[in-house]
Amino acid sequence: MNVTIRQLRAFVLVVELKSFTKASERLRLTQSALSLLIRQLEDNLQVQLVERSTRRVEPTAIGLELLRSAERLLEDFDSTVSNVAELGAKQRGRIVIAAPYILATTFLVDVIAEFKQRYPTITVQLRDSLPEEVLAQVRSGSADLAVGSFRDTEPELQWTPLFQEPLVAVYPRGHAIAERDTISWGDLGSLPVIVLNHRSIFRHLAEEGFSRAGVTLKPAYEVAYAGTALAMVRAGLGVAVLPQCVATLTETAVSLKRIANPEILRSVSIITRAGRSLSPAASAFVEILSQSSNDLVDRSEHRTRSPT
Repeated sequence: MNVTIRQLRAFVLVVELKSFTKASERLRLTQSALSLLIRQLEDNLQVQLVERSTRRVEPTAIGLELLRSAERLLEDFDSTVSNVAELGAKQRGRIVIAAPYILATTFLVDVIAEFKQRYPTITVQLRDSLPEEVLAQVRSGSADLAVGSFRDTEPELQWTPLFQEPLVAVYPRGHAIAERDTISWGDLGSLPVIVLNHRSIFRHLAEEGFSRAGVTLKPAYEVAYAGTALAMVRAGLGVAVLPQCVATLTETAVSLKRIANPEILRSVSIITRAGRSLSPAASAFVEILSQSSNDLVDRSEHRTRSPT
């Protein structure tokens, strides 16, 4: 028996459309070629599958039984072929991710490492950029996607929430506030505070926290990069207000505590171009992003709640 997928596909389409003419047009075959496929299928199975008339085509009782099985078989076959093709696509290609410095040096490096273990032949380029440059790269198409926190959304971009995390106080080991069970924005009001400048969303979130606590923010130092803020904390110059994910960047010389009353959260999203589908490789990266986001929050929360 030599039944082929091509014969089954022709048979299913003839029965669904009840017409050799319409089926041949859909399959881009001549009617004689289509009729030959059906006859070959019937000869192989040694049964009559369709009853032909000048007006329409109807399946026989046996043909109707075969139709149900053939539809399931073709659906499984097409799904398998599609999956194999997608897996093949994930074995090659290039992904460009844009992200601000903090996420690039904390969350994303671990995600990329995990991705490269699973898909070692795909090239990944991480563009650690200033916040205002990140969205422009996605908008222009020079980056496949971005990961970050931004105050405003844009209609030409699609925003997919990834995770939320609180702001924390980063202070030198042995600092007096280490003895407190919690740290409030009011507690920080009397200390030299190190914050990122107005180009960072974390400056605006810090201002929100102080304002809601009824405290005026008077920074002792304003810097552009989290790494600089951490270095100043290590030097004993003050307490920095940063996102919780910086826990992965800290050393034994500094500690972290979540800031409460109120708790201020920053939302991290995946940003892509609206109306554009991602490549299979980029889709696979987004899957790992989503899986890894929960792990990041769990690790960071453990770090901020550890004894200091």
